[in-house]
Formats: sequence, C-alpha cells, structure tokens
Amino acid sequence: MISTGQIFVIGDSHIGLSPGSESKILAWLDRLETLQPRALYLNGDLFHYLIAHPKFLTPAIERVFDRLRKLRDAGVGVHYVEGNRDFFLRGSFAEKSVSDVAVEYALPAGDRKYLIVHGDRINDRDYQYRFWRLASKNPVSKFSLELIPRRTARSFVDHVEKKLSKTNFKHKSRLPLAQMENYAKKRRAEGFTNVVFGHFHEKLVMPAGDATVAIVPPWYENGEAMVINQAEGRSGN
Repeated sequence: MISTGQIFVIGDSHIGLSPGSESKILAWLDRLETLQPRALYLNGDLFHYLIAHPKFLTPAIERVFDRLRKLRDAGVGVHYVEGNRDFFLRGSFAEKSVSDVAVEYALPAGDRKYLIVHGDRINDRDYQYRFWRLASKNPVSKFSLELIPRRTARSFVDHVEKKLSKTNFKHKSRLPLAQMENYAKKRRAEGFTNVVFGHFHEKLVMPAGDATVAIVPPWYENGEAMVINQAEGRSGN
C-alpha cells in the first residue's frame, strides 16, 4: 500500500457486543483502507466495554479485531489508546491485532507535535474515579478473570450488553474546560502543541495558552474522525 500520509483519529465508537453491532465499523474500515492512510488511532472505548480476555470474547469483538489486523497487515499503523472502558489490553488478543497499545501517543506532524490521549484521567482530583480505575485495572483483578467460568463470563457480557444497548453514552453536561486547559499547558512544556482527547463525547477545539485542545466527536454518533496531515501538520474533522 502506498500511503497518502493522512492520519485518522477516532474515539468512543462504543461498538456493541451482540451480533451485527460491528457492521457499521467494519464498513467504515473498508472505506478507510481505500483512502490509503498512514495510520489510524483508536482513542479509547472502541466497544461499549472491552474485557480483553478470551472468556469475554464475542463474535462481534472477534470480527472487529480481525478487520483491524488485516488493516495493520496491509501497511496501516493501528494504534490503540486505552480508554476507561478498555481492560487488560496488553498481552491480549487486542494487542496482537493492532500495531501497539498505550495510554497515550506522541505524534509529530510538520511543525506540530500531537498528544493522543483518552482524557479520562485529566481530573487528578476525581478521587472516586481514580480509586475505581486502580481497583479494576490491576494484576489482582486481572488474575481473578481466570477463576470466572466461561459460561458465567458470557452471561455477564449478555446482561451488560442488554443494559448498555439502551444507553446513549452521553457524558457530563459540563465539560471540565479548566482541567483540559491546565493539562494542555502542562504537556506544552514537554513540546506538545496539540492535545487530542476522546472520552467527553463532544466536538471541540479551543486554545490553551500557546497549545490547542481538541476533542474528537464520539464516532458512534455519525462516524466522524479527525484527520491529520503528517507532512504539513494540518488537522480537521
């Protein structure tokens, strides 16, 4: 594949876990491949939730990762940013199906340097969430998955899927703009000119000192992505 140099960033696709839920993202990935992009960044929460353990694997999840693997093998970098609904990606079938996984990515583009990060941890005073994250994403909780019978795990998936399928996944009614600005200014000292969040289910671009903050819109709503031209450093939604 001859790459165009374009880089696509999507966030919060919240694909369902039941059969057929994957059809929209698969069609989008087919169209994306025809554009011959350089890379795709998945900025967190690819599924309603993803416990990356074989016991929680569903046909919908399997088909999505099979398509991502084919995209990667065709020469497109596929980079998975861990979101708040992503669990135990490292060493899993998820990591083996993409180029790499990380909590954040640095992306040089012309005279700009982008930071791709989900954004669920920018509020360092949200102690309740930080405690929940620590309690749910650690080696002990990962080991406990080995003790859960496969049938119980699949019943859990089916139960949660039925509840989540009726949810619109809207986040807070008020964006934490001050925290976003402070975070971008802090990371600007590390050379990042642009910070790209997901998580907040809005579409926004705003200044933060001499840096810029962008929130990619939730992909599940209308399939919208951010496009970055790596050579020139220009971006747009």
